[in-house]
Amino acid sequence: MFRYHPTLPSHHQCKTLLEIIQSGREHLPGLGRKLEVAEGEVIYDYGDIVDNLYLVESGRVRTSVLSSEGRELVTGIHGPGDMFGQFCMCQQHVRNERAAVIEAGEVVRLGVQELLDLAATGTGALAMLQLFCRRISDLEEQVAQLAFHKVRTRLGMLLLRLAEEGEPQDDGSFLCYDSPTHEEMASRIGTTREQVSTLLAQFRRKGAVSYQRTGPLRIYPKLLREQLEEE
Repeated sequence: MFRYHPTLPSHHQCKTLLEIIQSGREHLPGLGRKLEVAEGEVIYDYGDIVDNLYLVESGRVRTSVLSSEGRELVTGIHGPGDMFGQFCMCQQHVRNERAAVIEAGEVVRLGVQELLDLAATGTGALAMLQLFCRRISDLEEQVAQLAFHKVRTRLGMLLLRLAEEGEPQDDGSFLCYDSPTHEEMASRIGTTREQVSTLLAQFRRKGAVSYQRTGPLRIYPKLLREQLEEE
């Protein structure tokens, strides 16, 4: 029998719904324990016991896993409002990833009881569901990119995502003040820093990006998409 699956009539309504769900994150800091973290500090490492989730209040945290060849693969760069460490706390007893601080700040550590208290409220349950779904979606997108796209395309798609988080300019570009380093970009798309630097230089020569040794990364999404479509 055919079943009707309702959908929202517009992307604007979809975005509004997500914003409502995301607003539930304001309840998270009041439940856990706040921790100050320094740049370079490892919040948890491979083999540590799985007993907490974390919310970034300020600063940035990088999570990564190791490939079978022993190479680090970045699974996420988490900024304020992002949650990380979302793994099963009943079946998976030890962590298979590392979380390291790349910009000093403050995180909130949430234990099992805090999470149960949060899930007991309607707003809190929706907030947790949204956070978990976004995390799964990001990982699925990363896996798909690694499996089906060329390195140049993967880098271009990463730059487009960074542009979405940047500051819009009158000329159609976006300024990214907290853009990842070439090394971090390489880890996120599964290539080398040298290849990222080479490809970024190519994008810059064609006017799709603009950057200097210091300062923000400027991205021109329209030009970048046109170049990716040429492949």
